[in-house]
Amino acid sequence: MTRHPLEEKWNSTAADILSAIEHGLRSQVDVKGKLAELYMHRRLLELAERGSIQGLVWQDKDGKPDFLLTYRGRELRVECKNVRSPKKKPDRPRVELQKTRNSKQPEEPTRGYKPGEFDVLGACLFNYTGKWDYLFIATRRLARRPKPLERFLQIMQPVPLQPEGFWRYDPLDAFKEAIR
Repeated sequence: MTRHPLEEKWNSTAADILSAIEHGLRSQVDVKGKLAELYMHRRLLELAERGSIQGLVWQDKDGKPDFLLTYRGRELRVECKNVRSPKKKPDRPRVELQKTRNSKQPEEPTRGYKPGEFDVLGACLFNYTGKWDYLFIATRRLARRPKPLERFLQIMQPVPLQPEGFWRYDPLDAFKEAIR
C-alpha cells in the first residue's frame, strides 16, 4: 500500500495524524476549512469541465481569496467559509467574515473584509447539516457594518439552510449576480 505524501513528510501514519487532529480543536477547525475548500474545488472543477467557467485556480495565500476563476470573460474571486457550529438550539447558521491574521494598520479593523476583496461567498453548511453542501451569494449582497465602519462587511452574516433571498444553491447564479 502506498503511503500518503504527508505520512512520508512527517514520518508518521495516517492514523496518528488523524489522532493528533482529533485532539486539537484548532486543528479540527483548520482541517474542516480545508475540506470545505476541497469539496468546493471539486464542484467548481465540474463547472470548468462543462465549460461554464474557465481558469480555475485554488489559492492558499494569506489575504487572497480561496479561488480565482473566469466567468463570462470576467475574473471572479470566490471565498469559501464554513458556517459556524451551532452553540445552542435554535441557533441560526452564520458565517464569520474575518481574516485569520491582523495586518499592521493600527486604526482599522484589519481582520475585516472589504466588499472589494472577493466577489462571491460560498458558505459550506456542513456544521449544520453534516453534508458538504454550499450556498452562494454575490458579495455586494452581504450586510455591511454600521457607520463609521460601513466600508467593511458585517463580521457575522446569517446564512439560510436552503436558497432564499440572494442566496443560491447554483454558484453560476451567484456569479451572474456578481458580474451585473
